[in-house]
Amino acid sequence: MTAINQTSLVAISAIVFLGVTLLSGPQVGDWMFRISTLMMLAISWNLMANAGLISLGHSAFWGVGSYAAILSANAWGLPIYLSLIVSMVFGSLLGLFLAVATGRLRGIFFAISTLALSEGLRISAFMMPEITNGAVGLFLNQALRPSTTSLYMVGCVGAVIAVVISVVLSRSRFHFACRAMRNNEPAAQMLGIRPYTYRMVLLAISGAMASCAGGINAWYGGYLDPEVAFTLHFTILSQIAPILGGVHTLVGPIIGSFAIVGLAEASRILFGQQEGFSQLIYGLVLIVGILFMPAGIWGAVRSVLNRSATRKRREAALESAAGRAEVKG
Repeated sequence: MTAINQTSLVAISAIVFLGVTLLSGPQVGDWMFRISTLMMLAISWNLMANAGLISLGHSAFWGVGSYAAILSANAWGLPIYLSLIVSMVFGSLLGLFLAVATGRLRGIFFAISTLALSEGLRISAFMMPEITNGAVGLFLNQALRPSTTSLYMVGCVGAVIAVVISVVLSRSRFHFACRAMRNNEPAAQMLGIRPYTYRMVLLAISGAMASCAGGINAWYGGYLDPEVAFTLHFTILSQIAPILGGVHTLVGPIIGSFAIVGLAEASRILFGQQEGFSQLIYGLVLIVGILFMPAGIWGAVRSVLNRSATRKRREAALESAAGRAEVKG
């Protein structure tokens, strides 16, 4: 499918997404909120993966954004949108720090450095109780908390903005420079691309997006401690969603986010009474999906569409050849 068709699909999905979130009940709204924050996190991870930068510590951005949102709101009485700006600023600064600190690390070395960053921040949060309240945790000032419906819409709008950013970047020189860096960085440098500069910009954008998702989730939950903020759970989800949906594609993180939340809820509803069984089914389905759909759900759908189009062209060519043969006969 062409980039234009992908963009149209994304635009239609965004409109439907907003409508469903606005008009749905509390349960559906909660599902859409979880999909929204996961979508932002997955798109953020996918942006880095497009440049060959695999993050194993995306919970670092999520946790920093969460703490920035709650601490700024409680200290200065900021409304949600201003606290999210603070979250994005801190997320961008963390991304810039990571870009400078890792220098020219690539592959597994960069991945390990992101994991070390996340773990270091988790330990630091425990060691600074005067700021983070340590293991006791922080509660959001409930006088500042907007209605649940408003939080649903904030999450939805955040996801739509993340998708728009992804679409805009995918149609710019920035996207092609990142692809060149992923495929062959020395060759990209010979073409005039400065990987270090692009890495700084990319990590700043990705960090801001993931931190914003963490901040929105912190407002929704209303409580935060180091284990909640920097849990490995969010790092794993940020990777599984784009991989399951289709890594390095526009719609892959979106499809993957819907699939993961839907699968998690279905397994919980069907097997929730049996402790641990729902998680086992959830994990098995994800493993099978990744094994038999290496290009993700979107890749499988695109493959089916391409085969169908090829078959139709072949049938049309045979019919045309048969028609010409009849005319000659």
